[in-house]
Amino acid sequence: MWIEKRDKDNYKFVEQYKDPLTGKTKRVSLTLEKNTAHTRKQAQATLEAKIRQRLQHIKDGTLKHGITLKQLSEEWLRNYHALVKYHTYDNAKSRTNKIVTDIGKDVLVEKVKPVLLEDYLNSLIYEQNYKNSSVMKFKGTLGNMFRYAYKHDYIKSNPISEVEVNYRSEEATEKASQKFLDDVELKQVLDYMYKRSPHYGRFCEFLYLTGMRYGEAASLYRSDIHKQADGKTVATVNSTLVNGQKQASPKTSSSRRDVTLNARAQLIVKQELIDHPFKSNFIFESKQGHPLGNVVLNFWLRKAKAELNIKKTLSLHTFRHTHISKLAELGVPLYLIQNRVGHKDAETTKDIYLHVTKKAEQKLDSKLNLL
Repeated sequence: MWIEKRDKDNYKFVEQYKDPLTGKTKRVSLTLEKNTAHTRKQAQATLEAKIRQRLQHIKDGTLKHGITLKQLSEEWLRNYHALVKYHTYDNAKSRTNKIVTDIGKDVLVEKVKPVLLEDYLNSLIYEQNYKNSSVMKFKGTLGNMFRYAYKHDYIKSNPISEVEVNYRSEEATEKASQKFLDDVELKQVLDYMYKRSPHYGRFCEFLYLTGMRYGEAASLYRSDIHKQADGKTVATVNSTLVNGQKQASPKTSSSRRDVTLNARAQLIVKQELIDHPFKSNFIFESKQGHPLGNVVLNFWLRKAKAELNIKKTLSLHTFRHTHISKLAELGVPLYLIQNRVGHKDAETTKDIYLHVTKKAEQKLDSKLNLL
């Protein structure tokens, strides 16, 4: 580093470095008012940071030592935050915090071997009783973190690429038939929720009738319900809820859509607007004028599951899956169902569709002998 005198009480501190991409020498500089031992030390540190910043995306094969799992997680999360929606980031942050806590914040990234990660993921299944689907997400988060580490020369290779998780074969993902309600179960659950509160019952029934996600339905404004030129009444899905706050865009780009409301869904909307004061723009609002919360609704659904002795999964999302199953039962093509529920390509939708259509085929086969 050298110093150039500029004006009175004005000094330019300069450092140079070699650009690996061009082989040419480049400079970074910093202007300070004083030239003292303290400012020289300060300038040196600042200039070195500037050089590191400029070279951070240049992979020259030189391994950077001493990066801990905690440091990697924080750096990766800052980068990841700018690339995805908040809900996706928030879930990744939660998994990352658990990974760092479980494995160890001071573990050096360059020392992590595939066997360590494999043992950890297996322990999530067999010791901490996580589902296969959850552990797959942990593996994905680890893969993203270590892919970032590889690109930034913290490791020589991504250890997750050699990891083979011993997933529970008996689970093999939850059976499609357990994800939606049949007609009898649906009536029982809706009756239960209507008895708890007509407000709760209408919201759950609206989810079933539209196939919307909780956040999509709860964030609907009165202005989102309108009649189109062809006479159809639709709900325009253009938002969701994140931590109770309306977010301008829904979960994915394919989630932006107009959902046709049948007569019953339209009646539910009208009844909500009649029964609740105009404290907010939300259709389904709490007494305080906030969007209807999912915590209390899922609490009562858990109570319904126990009291009605329903063996299937039961949450607000179950109504969405039940909507998909009913459309499949009615013979609606898969691509139209995907468009309606905002699933561009979702395995769950396909699994439910195939399960229902397969069941319909079996019913047909059993009746062929009656011809």
